[in-house]
Amino acid sequence: MLPQDYLKAARVPKSLEPQTFGLWTIERRPERRKLCEPWSDYTLLHRVTLASLHMEPGEVVMEDSARELSRHLPIWLNAHGRILVTGLGLGCVVRGLLASPRVEHIDVLEIDRRIIDVVGAEFYEEPRVMLHHVDALRVRPSPDAHWNFAWHDIWSEGEEGLQLLHGRLMILFENHCDNQGAWGFPRWAKHLMPTKIVG
Repeated sequence: MLPQDYLKAARVPKSLEPQTFGLWTIERRPERRKLCEPWSDYTLLHRVTLASLHMEPGEVVMEDSARELSRHLPIWLNAHGRILVTGLGLGCVVRGLLASPRVEHIDVLEIDRRIIDVVGAEFYEEPRVMLHHVDALRVRPSPDAHWNFAWHDIWSEGEEGLQLLHGRLMILFENHCDNQGAWGFPRWAKHLMPTKIVG
């Protein structure tokens, strides 16, 4: 498959309609960057937090623009076998993984039950996907748990930066994964990690 095939497969389907549930909102917007984006619209997932009460539309957690989806290409191009994904978000990473015949199974760790109920519903009948309602940072994998690849893409409200949290996840799962990657993980930090980092 070509990179653009993964980007297209990862997009949020129209069946996941714009809606608000709890503090979360899924919204579809027209694409204004038409010269660099191949689609006429994109989907946003945002959340209202104490820190973002003054912001419109709240804190954006994820979007399915080609620009953002392209940051997930390392997992789609490298993944095979058993995959661990921390954070479901809009489900884009999982959709992209399902487009690859080299992916046998995907375990998704998601802390927010509402995200699983709304976004994860499309994967309930997919035999290659198992959704787990857990806090990825508190999971203690069994000694024999093994994945060929892990992708960390959690969101957190609070003081800790995502790169620090992703680094903690990489350390937590280092003995259980052949390769790991993370959204937005800085290149310079890869050399400091005790595990093989892709991305």
